[in-house]
Amino acid sequence: MVYTHRRITVALAAALTTTTLLIAGCSSSEPNVSPQTTEARPAKVIPYSLPTLELSDVDTSNPDEVALAFAETAYTLLPSVDRNQNEGMVRASVVLTDQLSAGVRAFDPPTGPGYDWNQWAKNRAIVNASAEVGTQEVPPQTATNAYRMLQVTQTIESAAKFIARKSFVLLVSMLSTPGGWRVDRITQL
Repeated sequence: MVYTHRRITVALAAALTTTTLLIAGCSSSEPNVSPQTTEARPAKVIPYSLPTLELSDVDTSNPDEVALAFAETAYTLLPSVDRNQNEGMVRASVVLTDQLSAGVRAFDPPTGPGYDWNQWAKNRAIVNASAEVGTQEVPPQTATNAYRMLQVTQTIESAAKFIARKSFVLLVSMLSTPGGWRVDRITQL
């Protein structure tokens, strides 16, 4: 009889455990989660050309705006279209002094654009530049001269992926002209 009583107790315990497990499995405390779809990131649209900076798009009475417009235009590049890095400078030449503009237009790099440039061109990458006026001390602005330190960041990416990010500092010297402020000298620090 003890043997039968033990058998019944074991059977009841097993039945109770099974019932508990079934109830726990059916009433999950997790929210109802629908299957997630894996969507590919939309491809970045790479333009076939970059616009030339228009003087009408820049407040030439403001040296900050002139410096920023210059840097963002001059350092945004399309390696698959531009022959070399100087093409951005040419696109920004409208905010350069006549002498600097002539020098930029006549400049012919003595060597090719380099390995990175060729790889970016092969991948149809774009080099997007953004610039901010830095907090570094510069000579005081006068009625004829202004200086700005700019932090320039270039983000290089193709239609399919991020490639690299580079940052550098520029000292931009500007002269006041009858047509407004113009970039007269650029020094990469």
